[in-house]
Amino acid sequence: MAAECTVNLLAEITGLGKELRIPERFSTTAVPTRVFYQYMVQAVADTAEAIAVGDVGTIELIIMKCISNDVDVDTSYSASFNAEIEIQEGETHIFKPKGTVYIKNDDSTEQSTVEYWIVGIA
Repeated sequence: MAAECTVNLLAEITGLGKELRIPERFSTTAVPTRVFYQYMVQAVADTAEAIAVGDVGTIELIIMKCISNDVDVDTSYSASFNAEIEIQEGETHIFKPKGTVYIKNDDSTEQSTVEYWIVGIA
């Protein structure tokens, strides 16, 4: 059986007179062959750092949770850091990067902690 990666999200809104359920489901376009998990504490505050990707060569998606201290994410780092996503403490984001992924603390002097899973191809 070939590997698959499907993400299911379900939002439920109640107590407003009518229950509302918003389901969302999407799958990677390629068949994943690798998954990588990392718990990362930013080494130096106010310094952009590349995330480790393990043995994943082509990233299909990243699921990133900010554990502490809001974090900014650059999904296409080139010569300088450009925050494209801001993840608040306790929030999770799912995205497909456009290039090399870097993180940097959102608030000065704090060091962010993130937990993330990468799904992709060797």
